[in-house]
Amino acid sequence: MPRLPPVVLGDSGLRVSKLGFGTVEFGVKSNNITPEEGSSILIGSHRLGVNYWDTSDDYGSHPHVAGALRRLPREEVVLSTKTGARTSREATRSLKASLKELGTDYVDIFFLHYVKSDWIDGCRRVLKELGSAKKAGTVKALGLSTHSVVVAEEAHRIRELDVLMTIYCRGSQAMVRRYPRHIPLVDGSIEEMLQAIELAHDAGKGVVAMKVLGTGAPPLIRGYRSSIRSVARIASIDSMVIGMRNMDEVRKNVRAFVSR
Repeated sequence: MPRLPPVVLGDSGLRVSKLGFGTVEFGVKSNNITPEEGSSILIGSHRLGVNYWDTSDDYGSHPHVAGALRRLPREEVVLSTKTGARTSREATRSLKASLKELGTDYVDIFFLHYVKSDWIDGCRRVLKELGSAKKAGTVKALGLSTHSVVVAEEAHRIRELDVLMTIYCRGSQAMVRRYPRHIPLVDGSIEEMLQAIELAHDAGKGVVAMKVLGTGAPPLIRGYRSSIRSVARIASIDSMVIGMRNMDEVRKNVRAFVSR
């Protein structure tokens, strides 16, 4: 099976796979994925070229990722984690705890998680204060994740921001309205989100799309190949993270990129 080629994530200098492994499913108790099983799945994905792994301090998947990191040279993985902290002190504490849980000296991308429109100024301030973590080498790039068009529209103006992670799928606005639980886009339309993404990318920000398949939106899942490929073809989106639970899902999603 062909391997995924790497792409450059904006001006960050990080080389990531076009498909990133979203580890949120590892932390869902009903999935019954042990850290040992999760780490083996991550190793298997790495063999197929998936070198970008995404986690968060609230996913419950740090042990799964830590197990996989012990089995690979650290520099072969681009790792992101997130924090819901809203002060630099809390974010620094979260980062320190995450590094310990992940068993690594650094994360490649540290995201402020689920940023809403009423916290744009605070987000900008915390990102600026987290610059010390970049200087110390515990973080290579700083980012924010959001469901908000308004926040995404501000991303290109935030000097300290290296990477934007945001909702994007190739569904219509009618689909977004029909499946709000699966595609929780707020503060604007899917068309406006794409415009915000283009602005961010033009400003040198790395752009990572999430919810490419929604959280199981039926039309996107049924046509998952075209759902993935249509987003992959957008030049202003560098990579996407998709939650996966087993190697069958990994192979299926990788094939959507490498099979034409």
